[in-house]
Amino acid sequence: MANEERLGPIGTLPKDFPQESRYFLDDAPPRAKRSAFFVITLASLMWWFPLLWSRFLYAPYVGIHGVNTFVWTIGLIWTLISAVVAGSVIRSVRIGAYDTLYGKLLTLTGLGVLICATIIGGWATSSLDIATPLGSNFYFFSAALGFFFLSSVFTETLHALRAGSRWGAGYNETSAWRLENSAYFWLWNCFWYVVFYIIFFLYLL
Repeated sequence: MANEERLGPIGTLPKDFPQESRYFLDDAPPRAKRSAFFVITLASLMWWFPLLWSRFLYAPYVGIHGVNTFVWTIGLIWTLISAVVAGSVIRSVRIGAYDTLYGKLLTLTGLGVLICATIIGGWATSSLDIATPLGSNFYFFSAALGFFFLSSVFTETLHALRAGSRWGAGYNETSAWRLENSAYFWLWNCFWYVVFYIIFFLYLL
């Protein structure tokens, strides 16, 4: 009962029950925080599955053409490097190495900017017609990648500002779950970039 009350909004806790933070989510058990995050992340499948399905429904035997493969391969390299950095952020949170987060978050943000720039560069150097089934699926899929990576860049920038004490704050065992969840979401974005690369650039190669 105490744990259930602890998850309620501020003001609902009994007087003899100490609240560690002004944000009630900070006081939730770690498993509850991760579970809630994964539910929200899995909900994004409503974006990805139709795009994945339409690739094989509308253009099943059409290989990629009119696209600068080199640019997208560079983007894949940035993505894989950023996945390693995101994993390092998660490890730092798990072991309590909060003093190492600022540099890692800055690196992650910089890589995210490079990934977004690569996506824009890929569009600029592409002659693939958006009016074709393959073209529309390609551009919509890559636009979704750009949107989610841009959202993650914005989030990680805010985390970097806080981790660097730019707001007179930092992260500790109570509040660092935000960092961990955002890093998991970054890895989720990286996974879909790899899927995107496989189904467009390696499929029917």
